[in-house]
Parts: sequence; structure tokens; C-alpha cells
Amino acid sequence: MNKHTDVEKVEHAPRRLSITGSVGSRRNSVRAVDYVDHRDGDDRAEVAKGRDAGGFNDKYWYSANFIGTLLAIGFSFMAGIGGYGLIAPVLSEINADIGPSPNIYWIPLVNLCGGCVFFLLVGRLSDIFGRRWFFIAGSVISLIGTIIGSQAKNVNTLIGAQVFIGIAASCQLSFFWIVAEIVPMKWRYIANGYTYFMTTPTSPLASIVAFSIQNNTKGQWRNSFYLLTALNVVSIALFYFFYHPPSFGLLHQEKTVRQLILEFDWVGVILFIGSLCIFIFGLNWGGTLYPWLSVQVITTMAIGGVVLFFILPVYEVWISKKGREPYLPIHLFKNIRFMAAAWNTGIGACVYYGAAIVFPQCVTVLYYGAGKISKNEIGVYAGLLNMAFVFAQSLHGFIVLGTRGPKWAMIGAAVIAAPLLSAAAYDLDNKALTCGLLFTGAFAMGVVESVSITTSTFPLRSQEEIGQGGGLSGSIRNFTSAIAIAVYVSTLNNRLATTIPANLGPLVNEGLPADSLKSLIAAVTGTGTFDAVAGLTPALQTAAQVAYRMAFKQAASTVFLVVLAFSGPAIILALFTQNNDPATEHYVAGNLHAEQDAKAVDGKTGNCSI
Repeated sequence: MNKHTDVEKVEHAPRRLSITGSVGSRRNSVRAVDYVDHRDGDDRAEVAKGRDAGGFNDKYWYSANFIGTLLAIGFSFMAGIGGYGLIAPVLSEINADIGPSPNIYWIPLVNLCGGCVFFLLVGRLSDIFGRRWFFIAGSVISLIGTIIGSQAKNVNTLIGAQVFIGIAASCQLSFFWIVAEIVPMKWRYIANGYTYFMTTPTSPLASIVAFSIQNNTKGQWRNSFYLLTALNVVSIALFYFFYHPPSFGLLHQEKTVRQLILEFDWVGVILFIGSLCIFIFGLNWGGTLYPWLSVQVITTMAIGGVVLFFILPVYEVWISKKGREPYLPIHLFKNIRFMAAAWNTGIGACVYYGAAIVFPQCVTVLYYGAGKISKNEIGVYAGLLNMAFVFAQSLHGFIVLGTRGPKWAMIGAAVIAAPLLSAAAYDLDNKALTCGLLFTGAFAMGVVESVSITTSTFPLRSQEEIGQGGGLSGSIRNFTSAIAIAVYVSTLNNRLATTIPANLGPLVNEGLPADSLKSLIAAVTGTGTFDAVAGLTPALQTAAQVAYRMAFKQAASTVFLVVLAFSGPAIILALFTQNNDPATEHYVAGNLHAEQDAKAVDGKTGNCSI
């Protein structure tokens, strides 16, 4: 870093930013000033406010703090996405090792739920108190989770580890608005593409890495947790030494920590987190742990739904009319451009997370089980959709630049993705056709998701609330994904409950004892053994395995048809996208500085850092 601080040079820098012009229709027009104006009553120090990129010292963009921060975000994101990506493909192997347990699908569920309920909290609190220690703490919490996971002796312990990893994901997967805050608005798409590229080992190649570790190392799946532990240690060190965004003293020259804590809407936090958890758990219990019409499912979904969709909004509107800032940012729900981008982010994630759970089973049962691929190829094919998805995310910045804005990039990609993903249901046995359709469709949906998530950081009433907007986008993304996983898993299980007996039942007419059918079904589904099936001959066993593959094909085809219910709305939401105002392209919402500068300003203001 230059000894003459970037903060000092920026403070008196000229501003080139124009605040004229508008984008969008008259109904949804957003002036450039809406992006950059500071909130009423803002008491930030001048150096903590956003400014034009021309006011930064040229050395700032390749300083140790700037580059170190980008690396910290990349390693943190790599660890956060890997907590899901490296574990989901080998759930069956993990269950066989430390189970079997009917709770195995809680592992991805609690991961998604943790991020869903804490994304908004992290965004809101870090807007107020400063970001540095939140993101250091996020990597520390993830570190604890990966250590617990590496030592788990049963599925319930692993679920507990994923609780930590899921909570930490609310920080680690918030990369898109941390990066957006420190680069000029024009380059947000390119910068976010870099962070997606950083996740190559734990996201697009996650299945290959997971199966390679599982099949070729002594520690098997536990070594995935050791890898994640190492990534977390690196990210903690990088955040600590290089990530120095505005501290509390720079953000608040007049208000104290105590004052802001007392003013914060903690009741809204409790209502939001409690209702969201209850609703998601009830949703994912249905059809798996309990029947859909069971008391457990109906009660949890009813209580969670009433609080989340009725009591919480009414309470938040009430306190906003009292002049207090609600936890749930009501104004963002009135922002059509933001809502379209945020919900399209969730739509795209539905495909990603669904692919991570359902398609690897297709690969194992339909392709490996039929001898169409070798054991070493399972990881490659199982991760095919995620490879396409993240490859698109890494390139989405260039796609936006090539189409001169996010609007047509998103519309075009959505129109391509929806029919191709659903068409895969036509003939899952045709490996080449299915993989071609899914790879192309997943790539297009990856463009939709990444363009949407970056675009959601633009149409805010103030860029000083980028954490609030990013946090809400992240919560919507994980909430939608949790719904998708519940629908996919429930659809698959419900269809299998019908297709398996229908395809294996005729074996009774071929010599299988009728009272052996139940144990045969258990054997082909992996919950029993063929040795326990009375009267089973080698010929009947072969016939049973063929029949099971047919049953699975029929059930999985239904799941891919259901994908249209998620990918179809992406087209409609994309139509509400507007290109970003070119007048704001040089604006930088935040900045990094040397640690001693923050301490110096804090000392002058008399406020403590957090």
C-alpha cells in the first residue's frame, strides 16, 4: 500500500459522476441519483461514502488490500459452496458409512435453511456495524462446522455440522454484493464472474472431486471436510490481514453501538427467522419424513406460513409507520426491478440445487447401473449440470457486455433454458441426448441466475444499503431452493412408490414368491440385501435390477417435467429486467483502506469499531 492513504486522496477527489438521465419505463424509472444518494440522516465519514472511480489512486486497484480482499472472498465462497457441493453427490455413500438414517436428506436441507434465514440478518447488521468482523466470523463458524463434519460418527452429528456450515454460508455466499461494493458498477458482472471461477474445485467440478476423494483416498468423504477446513483457514487469514472496509467509527460519527442495537428491529428478526425455519422444515418433511397430510406437516407449514406471510408483514408495516426502520425492507418489495432480479436468482438456483441431488442418482442408477459408464466416470457425469451452470456464471459478465446489458442476456437465456431442461424428460436412457439437453439448458439457466444476482445490486434506493438488498436476494434464493428441493425429492419419492411396485410386481408371475416382493424392493432400493430375498434366483435378480431402472427412469422423468414449473417463470421475470443506467457505471459503492486510517478516524469521532 502507498503510505499516503487512498482514503486521504479519495476524500478530496473530484467527482465525474453524472446524476442525470433515467432508465426503464416511466412507471419503473430509476434516476442515477437513486443509486448514489446517501440516506437521510446519514452520519458516515466522507471517506466511508461511495464515490466515482476517478477519485481513487491508480495504485488502489492493485494494492495488497484490494487483491487480498478479492482472494479472501474467492476462498471463502469456495469453502461455502463446497460445504454443499462436495457433500451432496456422495450422500448415499455417507449414509452407507455412518448410517443408514432416514434423516440423511436433512444435510442439504439445514445447509440451505441456515443461509436462507441469516442472509438478510448479515446484510442488515453489516450495513450498520461494518462488514469486516462479520465475514471473518462467517469463515470461523464454517471452520467449526467442517471440523465437526470430518469427525462425525453418525448422520445426526453431520447434520449438526451442516447447521454451522449453513449459517456461515450466509456470509460466504454473500460474495456478490461484497465484490459489487468495491468495484465500479460497470465491472460488477466481470468481478462476480471471477468469484464463480474461483469455486471450480468445489462447484463445477464438485462431483468429480467428491467421488475422486471418496473412491481414491483412505479417509473417503471425510477428506472433503479436511479440504474445506483448509480453505476456511486461508480465507480467515486473508480477511483478517487485507479486508478493511469502513469500520463502525467511519460509518457512524454520531450514533453509538448501544443506540443502534436498541433501535434495531429485533422482534422482526425473531419473527422472520422463526417462521421461515418452521415453514421450510414443514415443507421438506412432507412426503419424506411424514405424509403430506400428517399433523406434523400441516401444523408446521400452517404456523410458519401465517407468521411469515401475514403477521410479519403486518408488524413490519406497523413499525415503519411509527417511524422505525423495519427488519424486513418493505420498500424493496415495492421495487419491481429488484424483485424480478431477486426471484430470478432463486429460480436459477432451483435448477442448480435440484441437479446436485436428483441428477447424480440418475447417473448412478441409469448409466452406471446399466453399464453405460465406468465407476470412474460417475463423478464426471454427475457433475455435468453444475459444470455447465457455473461455467455460465463465470462468463456471465462477458455475456452481459456482449448483449449490451442484462435485459436481453437474461431474456434470451431464460427462453433457451426452460424448454431444454424439460425436454430431458423425453428419454433419460438416451445418455447423449439427455446430457446434451441438460448441459445446454443448465448453461442458459446459469446465465439467468448470475446475471440476476448481480443485477439485483443495482436498483436500490441507495448503494449504502447494498448489504440489505444483497441479503434479501440471498434469502429469496435459498428459500426458493428449499422449496425446489422439497418438490423434487417428494416428487421422486412419491413416483417411485408407484413405479417400483408396478415394475417389480410382474416378477411374481415369473417365479418370485409373493411374500418376497417387499424384501426385493428393499434390496433394489438399497435399504436391504438380495441375500435376504427368499426364492431369488440370479435370473430374477437381473430382471429385478432392469425393472428398477425402468421404475427410476419413469419417476425421474416426472421430476424433469416439474422443472418447467421453476424455469418457466424465469421468462416472465426476465421481461421486467431493465438495462442499467450508464451514468452510474464509474460509481464505486464502498472502498478499502489501511487499518491505521480507520483507527485514526475512529479516534477522532470517539466511536468504537465493531
